[in-house]
Amino acid sequence: MDRNLATNRGSLLQRSDRLNPIHRNTFAELKAPMTYEVQPMNSSAASLTEIEQTRSHGRIDHLPVWDAFTPDDVKQGITALLDVTKDIVRDLENDAPATWDGLMVPMEKALRRLNSQVGVVNHLLSVKFSESLLEAYEAVRPAYVAFSSQVSQSQGLYRKLIQIRDSQWQGLSDVRRRILTQDIRGMERSGVHLEGQARSRFEEIQTELSRLSNDFQNNLVRQEKDSRIKVTQTYAIAGIPASILKQAADRAVEDGVEGADAEAGPWHFVVNGVNFQAVLQQGEDRNLREEFYRAFRLRGSRPEFNNRPLLEEILRLRQETAALVGFENFAEFSIDNKMAPSTDSVWSLLNDLESAARPAAIKEFEDLKAFMQETGFEHADDPAPWDIAFYSQRLQRKLYGYDAEALREYFQMPRVLEGLFSLIQKLYGVRIHKVDSAALPVWDDSVSFYEVLEGDDVIAGFYVDPYARPGEKRGGAWMNTVVDRSLALGRGADEASLPVALFVMNGRAPAQGKPALMSLDEVRTLFHEFGHATQHMFTRIDEGGASGMNLVEWDSVELASQFNEYWMEHKPYLLDMSAHVDTGEPLPGETADQIINSKNFMVGNATLRQVLFARTDMKIHESFGLPAIPEQATPYQIEREIAQATIVMPTLKDETQLPGFGHLFSGGYAAGYYSYKWAEVLAADAFAAFREAGLDNPQAVHEIAQRFKQTVLGLGGSLPAAEVYRLFRGRDATADALLADQGLV
Repeated sequence: MDRNLATNRGSLLQRSDRLNPIHRNTFAELKAPMTYEVQPMNSSAASLTEIEQTRSHGRIDHLPVWDAFTPDDVKQGITALLDVTKDIVRDLENDAPATWDGLMVPMEKALRRLNSQVGVVNHLLSVKFSESLLEAYEAVRPAYVAFSSQVSQSQGLYRKLIQIRDSQWQGLSDVRRRILTQDIRGMERSGVHLEGQARSRFEEIQTELSRLSNDFQNNLVRQEKDSRIKVTQTYAIAGIPASILKQAADRAVEDGVEGADAEAGPWHFVVNGVNFQAVLQQGEDRNLREEFYRAFRLRGSRPEFNNRPLLEEILRLRQETAALVGFENFAEFSIDNKMAPSTDSVWSLLNDLESAARPAAIKEFEDLKAFMQETGFEHADDPAPWDIAFYSQRLQRKLYGYDAEALREYFQMPRVLEGLFSLIQKLYGVRIHKVDSAALPVWDDSVSFYEVLEGDDVIAGFYVDPYARPGEKRGGAWMNTVVDRSLALGRGADEASLPVALFVMNGRAPAQGKPALMSLDEVRTLFHEFGHATQHMFTRIDEGGASGMNLVEWDSVELASQFNEYWMEHKPYLLDMSAHVDTGEPLPGETADQIINSKNFMVGNATLRQVLFARTDMKIHESFGLPAIPEQATPYQIEREIAQATIVMPTLKDETQLPGFGHLFSGGYAAGYYSYKWAEVLAADAFAAFREAGLDNPQAVHEIAQRFKQTVLGLGGSLPAAEVYRLFRGRDATADALLADQGLV
């Protein structure tokens, strides 16, 4: 996800600042691989810049000193690193021997040294946003993007890669062959063969796309920071959870309202995902729900934060990029580098999913309207968009006998983490140990760091940033890398660096002296993001270019994360991570059964919603912005036409998701949003292997988990994703398991 570890995950030579966090259903972007301490090749630049300070913890190296990234140090440090890296690349282009050790290793060290620091800055802009840090980054970003483009288009480096391939192929390991092949292919996709005006234009486009994507995301952050829905009447806040009201009252105090109180108000709600979900699902005042719905749907559309012209220009420039390197449109350019064999295969999957989901979705909507009528809701025959989540929650409560909001009391974040870690230990034979918070730097006091051990050996580490921080932290959830496993970054010639991950959530902060309480959705998100982390941390590949998720095709990267979610639906694990916040009692067994039974509640409509997003994404990247089509529908008209043909739930006539859709315009999902459903097929098929062996057979489960760990989680991008999956399952995946699991057959 939110949620790619490089703009083109397939090439070390194309690292850029627009990287995407691995995220789940969030408007966020993936940032660059983060922090590495690599000494420069020339002695004149041997001293580290201020931002290159790192810390070690036992065997884990290259941990950032996050508070060293002050605006002044960022500006000076990135500039100095750029100068050093340019000199190194120039030397490699001219003088380096065309061998793996002579070219590939020093190139990896040099580029990762620069990219890691840029990645830290991007991460901090996601979780500790400030205008001064953004200003510092904007001062150096154009030069960094230009340099990245120059490297990916270096004909000198390209010729040497070809020489290595042609003269030393037999002497390379299979992993190095894969890295070399993908680097060559990536440079060709970046226009290394272009000459003259075409080459200059390609470089201009990349610089402009980077600027536009940054502006797109920053508009969303700024609008959230600026947005408020102010409530003064107590009747309007009926049903809204106390923790949300406390945050809204605290925000009013921060806004200068003296004496604001969670019970008496006034309340200043930030328009973000956490508040949106709470109000739409729990708020009894229909007018407030409408106000919140309209405000949330206007993200990226207010005049001072308007993303519409930005996204339209992004689409045009993407089409021009694709044309320059020989593709008919950007969708074909995107699919060329993915697991899906063609755009036709993507459309075929989406059509099959719609056909399976539509009958269920229609029945779900009719059942919901019938329930509205039972409750006496006067608009039951023609509900508005802001009525759906509210009455869906109540229908779910009626059908399955539990209150989703009340269930939070059984899911304390510390206990959920303990249960998740216990599951990972049982499946994969590892232990997870929390590190003393004073032992190493973090970017916020709420962030924790953990070690992962096999036996007595530490094999990886990860950070957890659990809570929302309105105004400085973007919404959603995502996973990202901090350190790759790589021989080039290790302490010795045969000792690779240990992988380090981070994952970010936006849960409700602890309130009233109690631990943070999680919704089932938030628990699922936690499992999802940790699934991503397992693929990064359990890698067995020592070559940094293919370890972890590097070189893993984008449309299979959600396999590990969505697979991990399935364990939430296995009753023993669900019970194991529950404990009532007051009594400590686990979730009642019958309630756990009902939660599991309700997993497909509204699944038809949820599927159609994802199909809508994926179809819109594919269609606008196939058609909008092509110069050969002078009279064309706008992206919003395309979106509206697809919505009318796809979904059954009500929407506003002029509603659009696109100006707030960071997946597509500031992340790595352009012409790739279908990846969620593509990988969902893989994940369901993978979990079916465990069901077939028997989920209540610990020995069988452990054996299959070890095979999953050795293949899907362990092989990284050392092989194409389809081959890795066959090594695990013995065959290709089919959609049968997914459709059966969701009750859509």
